[in-house]
Amino acid sequence: MPAHPLTLHNVVKRYDNLQPAVDNVSLQIEPGEFVSFLGPSGSGKTTTLMMIAGFQQPTSGDIRLNGRAIDQVPPHARNIGVVFQNYALFPHMSVADNVGFALRMRGVGKTEKARKVGAALEMVGLGQLASRRPAELSGGQQQRVALARALVFEPDLILLDEPLGALDKNMREHMQVELKRIHLELGVTMIYVTHDQTEAMTMSDRIAVFNHGRIEQIAAPQEMYLRPATRFVASFVGDNNLLAATSLGNGQYRVEGWGDLHAGDLALPAGKNVDLLLRPEMIRVAEPGAAHGTLQVEAAVNYGDSVLAIGKLGGKPLRVRIPGPQARGLEAGQQLPLHWQANDIHVIPALHA
Repeated sequence: MPAHPLTLHNVVKRYDNLQPAVDNVSLQIEPGEFVSFLGPSGSGKTTTLMMIAGFQQPTSGDIRLNGRAIDQVPPHARNIGVVFQNYALFPHMSVADNVGFALRMRGVGKTEKARKVGAALEMVGLGQLASRRPAELSGGQQQRVALARALVFEPDLILLDEPLGALDKNMREHMQVELKRIHLELGVTMIYVTHDQTEAMTMSDRIAVFNHGRIEQIAAPQEMYLRPATRFVASFVGDNNLLAATSLGNGQYRVEGWGDLHAGDLALPAGKNVDLLLRPEMIRVAEPGAAHGTLQVEAAVNYGDSVLAIGKLGGKPLRVRIPGPQARGLEAGQQLPLHWQANDIHVIPALHA
């Protein structure tokens, strides 16, 4: 494992002098971290990954790994393993030969190569399939081969570009658990690109949310979910209710149609424009006389363990996730008294404020 972090400093990538695909990205990833790059298509996350791998060159900026600049180092000399969504396996080679290809290119001896390949295949649970060809494997097994190939030469860093996107839901969830197990067992630094917020939330030590070529926030999953830094992060990570409001000072905020609310996690001077984030699961069905307002239910979506009530409160759209037992019989047209705590509301200062 490298003794130094991976650092990106003011990295920019432009194509034909157009709007930057990556716009002044700086971050530091510590040895052994599992960091996810999360964002919509075209947000810059994959381009950033490809620059770290060496498949694309930054227009400007600096990338350093294990204490050395790698901007001009060719991909094969960076000691970085890469796992792609399409697996990129050689169809004419056996599983063992696919995994050992990088070792052969590095001139590793036959005995040592066989030992390392065997250990890598055991790590991903494919020790009994070494002689098979990729076409004889399931999608999940092929993805494990690609992962073993990235692990076999003991890289300083493993990059994973939406590696589970082609798998079905059950296999994707199983592979998430396996990837996290391997990460914890080996302690290798991993960067995982995804547009799937659930993957990022369940697997990562930290998440970097990309938007329009920039990182809007990098934080631990729970911190990002409960205290997103921007409106975009709040809307992209998790279900949400976002309310435009104006600060009245002393932790009080005015929401048109709702009146004045108290929010517990940030107090701003009067007159500041903000967004108030209230997650659907933070809202509770109120006891008689304790309601902050009444939801006019327009739709009720049953998830089995909970029901998502969708409607309006004070003329504004609102989503409320209610545990199953409390939601029995809930349907469109009903009125639902609601309550929440001031500390459940997160205040996001508006960019233009």
